[in-house]
Amino acid sequence: MRRLHPLSGAVSVGRAVLQGTVFGVIAGSTLAGVLGLPAAAVPLLILALALAIGGFALARYYRFTYAIDGDTLRVESGVIARQSREIPLGRIQNVDVTQGVLNRLLGLAVVEFETAGGATTEATLDAVDEAEAERLRGVVQRYGETPEESAEPDTVTAEDGTEPSTSPAAEPAARPDTEELFTFTTRDLLTYAVVSVRPAAPVLLLIGLPLGIDALLTVVRFNLGLVGGPRTVSLTVLEAFGPPRLVALVLLTALQFLVAALLLSVVLTVVEYYDFRLVREGDDLRYERGLLRRYSGTIPLSKVQTVSVRENVAMRRFGFATLAVETAGYSGANGDTGQGVAIPMAPRSVVYDLARDIEPFGDLEFERAPTRARRRYGARFAIVAGAVTAVGYAVDTVLLGTGYWWLLLGLFVLVPPAAHLRWRHRGVALDEDVFATRTGFWRQTTRVVPYYRVQTVFVGRSPFQRRRDLATVTADTASTSSLLGGDARAYDVDDDRAAQLRDTLRERLYTDLLARKRDRDA
Repeated sequence: MRRLHPLSGAVSVGRAVLQGTVFGVIAGSTLAGVLGLPAAAVPLLILALALAIGGFALARYYRFTYAIDGDTLRVESGVIARQSREIPLGRIQNVDVTQGVLNRLLGLAVVEFETAGGATTEATLDAVDEAEAERLRGVVQRYGETPEESAEPDTVTAEDGTEPSTSPAAEPAARPDTEELFTFTTRDLLTYAVVSVRPAAPVLLLIGLPLGIDALLTVVRFNLGLVGGPRTVSLTVLEAFGPPRLVALVLLTALQFLVAALLLSVVLTVVEYYDFRLVREGDDLRYERGLLRRYSGTIPLSKVQTVSVRENVAMRRFGFATLAVETAGYSGANGDTGQGVAIPMAPRSVVYDLARDIEPFGDLEFERAPTRARRRYGARFAIVAGAVTAVGYAVDTVLLGTGYWWLLLGLFVLVPPAAHLRWRHRGVALDEDVFATRTGFWRQTTRVVPYYRVQTVFVGRSPFQRRRDLATVTADTASTSSLLGGDARAYDVDDDRAAQLRDTLRERLYTDLLARKRDRDA
């Protein structure tokens, strides 16, 4: 059995000692003020807590061991409650390697093993040296081809017959032939940062507002001056403003918030996708990215469940798209950041060429939903517009008193084009090898599912769909996206057509599986 790198233990102990010291200072100050603890006892309490928490971290380091034994990854951990995990190498879907700033300086890497059991990490080694990380990745990567060579035991037997607790990392085996598929230039990175909006940006900005209250007050004072008011923030000043100028102040502040969120989104994207590159290693895809925190991961092509092409409005306008690849039980270690993304952004033709290289399919001709589905969307959007208008009327009557609530009635003008755009950007396609769906206007997603990867096919009808003889056909796979509701769904197809799609998917699933079985037997 092997232990983590000694430097990893040193970092863990140092971090624990620091945490114990901080906690000791807080606890000592509290006890001295509330219970009258002597001042001379406070340093002793701090020292005791620092040593206790640091000692526990040291014990945890010595009690954490791992090994590749035959075709199994064994991990044992825990100081008080011991845990022993055995993970078959054949079940490991992905091996992700992460390096923070400190780990990069120390030459260490965190290795995470993902299986098909869900979206959580099955085992994490925090941390080993870079050579050992590459060796572990190579063992898992080569397992399916040459298990005798790639699944060698990790333990080394000494002359006296005992097994040492640690052993030098084996020399990593030569990588399979690599082919560079895609790299991000600086121009590509900046373009992608501008046209892609990260939902986390406004959330982080809202969370950080209390920390930057002085800067926020400065902005509000500046806005007060722009709308013709005194540069003093108080309830009296706001009440004297009157509804028109108060609304202008709110709109101006909201616009500035959106601009700040966009700038933060650009920074987050640059930091995350800096120096992105994608290569093919044998039968796997491997990506690397990150400025401060470096990510590296593999995507086994043999375990791909779904290939997705994503395009927001700006990307569609300029002919770009994003390619995401999902394997069983895994769609990237970070769902929000899309770590399973194979290509963050490239010309649409390049994205589809790589998608067909991963999972062959022909030109997809999507059939749209019946026109009565468009009427359904129109009714839905009209209800939303009515609800917004009613809320606006109530707010204006009770609080603002401007009398301009009727301007919200203009939302009903947007209902027909919104319904048409939703209907136009939804569709379903049946290829000889894949089932494909398309949905979304602001962020259009095309999901391509091979027939042999389909787990379940079911047809759902809501009460509103039944009124119009419509149904939704879902092709479920084993990917994490499916677990979280991101299945390949054909929305609002004709009821009879939905039954045909279900039967066709089942038939082609069985046909494809039998053909693959014959190929394996041959």
